[in-house]
Amino acid sequence: MLPLRTGSLLCDYLLRLSALSILLCVAVAIRRIYFHPLSAYPGPKLWAATRVPYVVSLLRGTLNERMLELHEKYGDVVRLAPDELSYACEEAWRDIYMHRPGHKEVVKDDVWYFAPNGMPQNIVTTTSTQVRARMRRLLAPSFSEQSLRAQGPVLEHYAALLMDRLKNLHATRTPPPTDQKHVVVNLTDWLNFYTMDIIGDLAIGSSFHCLDTTAYHPWVRTLYMFYKGMIYAAAARFFPVTSFLLEYCIPAKILAMQRQHTEFTNEKILQRLELEDTLEKGGEAGKGAGRPDLVTPFIKAMRTSPEKMSLAEIQSTFAVILVAGSETTATTLLGVFYKLATHQGVQDKLYQTLRERFEYESQIDVETTRELVYLDAVISEALRLCYAIPGGLPRVVPRGGEIYGGRWLPGGTKLSIRPHVIFHSPTCFYWPWEFVPERWLPVSQRPKEHANDRLSACQPFSVGPTNCIGKALAWAEMRVVVAKLVWGFEVSMTERGDGDEFCWEKQHMMMLVEKGDLWVGLRRRKGEEMG
Repeated sequence: MLPLRTGSLLCDYLLRLSALSILLCVAVAIRRIYFHPLSAYPGPKLWAATRVPYVVSLLRGTLNERMLELHEKYGDVVRLAPDELSYACEEAWRDIYMHRPGHKEVVKDDVWYFAPNGMPQNIVTTTSTQVRARMRRLLAPSFSEQSLRAQGPVLEHYAALLMDRLKNLHATRTPPPTDQKHVVVNLTDWLNFYTMDIIGDLAIGSSFHCLDTTAYHPWVRTLYMFYKGMIYAAAARFFPVTSFLLEYCIPAKILAMQRQHTEFTNEKILQRLELEDTLEKGGEAGKGAGRPDLVTPFIKAMRTSPEKMSLAEIQSTFAVILVAGSETTATTLLGVFYKLATHQGVQDKLYQTLRERFEYESQIDVETTRELVYLDAVISEALRLCYAIPGGLPRVVPRGGEIYGGRWLPGGTKLSIRPHVIFHSPTCFYWPWEFVPERWLPVSQRPKEHANDRLSACQPFSVGPTNCIGKALAWAEMRVVVAKLVWGFEVSMTERGDGDEFCWEKQHMMMLVEKGDLWVGLRRRKGEEMG
């Protein structure tokens, strides 16, 4: 036991230390609010003083809602943190994400872009412009128009399989007492099955067989946890001094599922690469190689190019392709069908458009859906209102500073566009919260009230050198399945067992959308059976 005087001195020391710490925090907060290079930008003072409110909103899944409130209050540019600005104006797409002659390129924020589980950086997470350019050059043949034409039958196969499963459900239903031609399904599951089977086939050489078994593959269940783990880790990295403690607090379940995701993916990608090696050596085991997928063009590019990717880089890159190529597409499709189910007039118009173009369902494929203007308008409007990555794409001002939005910013400043905000901006879109596909029609066909809509403000696949490399593939997947499903079924909203109806705006949103169950009623179209 300490002597009384020693204990008193220790207590006094701790009190002084606490007071000094509080004074230091207050001084830092005052400097950040009033004397920081970003002090001239509007925003809540508490957010300017500390990163804590931002991280709390992020982890609660309310950040996008808060961003909307802040931009409505403070304008197009808002200070979100001591060192971060949020933009909600059309011009920011050019300034932040596109190449500007005479200007330095922004870099990805390494707080967010960080490959998990000890994997090397990949095409999405790398913050090096040189590494990203090398990887994009090698992967470009996999996402070319020529490759997409070869991959078309794969997409069409799974779209047809999805339709077969839904038709079978309809045919074998237990008829509800109120509607003898109506079957209720959870469309969230079916859309996940569709996109996961496609990306498995294209990226690792084998489907996850979700549509075959009408059940999730165990790996698929790790998918959202993979992203969620990255978000938790990013939140911890905002506080470097205590990041190791905060990372320790990440739920063990999330970390375990993230490891399972990585281990399974690495194994499957290695197996797919070995097929190509076996074929090159003339072995029979290589019969699966040379397939119309994402790997074959990539391997050909690797063999003919002086540039290479290591095995670990390939595994890390294809792992993120598996996630990005399925989760975001499934989320967008969920938004499309939610909007169609709640806007019967739009659905009827799309159906009539399809009936005018096609005589049989089998005519609906990747090529024939390319030029359907109204189909593209419906998907574009759903991309605007139901964006899969509403949290934005964070960037950092390069060393030495640069000009954005006509104003100089110091190096190290974090900045990004908030898609959830700008996609709903009344400055850019008339009736910004309404589902109006007609705003995307050619000018001569566009309603006059939408003639001045600034459509270029909506860039769901981003722009510039870091835009989505899989944009054409995603569009092809969405066109085919939307056209086939609307051709065959009338889709309507229905309540879940607990009586709670799906609402997009109520979905939990971190940087991604954590999708809930979308229960819909499917009714076969009259005369569809003959098609």
